Amino acid sequence: MKLLISLIFTSFVTFANAQFIEHSENIIKDSKTNFLWQDTNDVKDKTMNYAQALDYCKNLELDGEKDFLALFSIVDTKVYNPTLSKKFNYFVSDNYWTTKTFGHAKSGEAFVVNFLSGAFNRELMEDKFYVRCYKKAK
Repeated sequence: MKLLISLIFTSFVTFANAQFIEHSENIIKDSKTNFLWQDTNDVKDKTMNYAQALDYCKNLELDGEKDFLALFSIVDTKVYNPTLSKKFNYFVSDNYWTTKTFGHAKSGEAFVVNFLSGAFNRELMEDKFYVRCYKKAK
């Protein structure tokens, strides 16, 4: 429960301080946190299980940037459906994988964030959901 509260609090703080700008054709930058977020058709077209999502982000190269991670959170708690900044062009109001696992992954579950409501839920790692990758800018 402490982990879930921590995840929710961190997402509120992360978005409260967010200022999104276009970084390149396929990347949105949060100029406050210096995170780069993938914004391509893949984030609304491809679903994958947890392991595939981590590999996808690890191998993703966009506009000369690489070494991405799976989404943590970019939820905008002030809006609904989607709970995402209007700067992002590509999304589905559905579950997206995060890098956070439940119970150190021993349960076979990881957290997803839902862009319809902004809710965090835990799901089986073998299930397929969307993924949006991010990284810290250099």
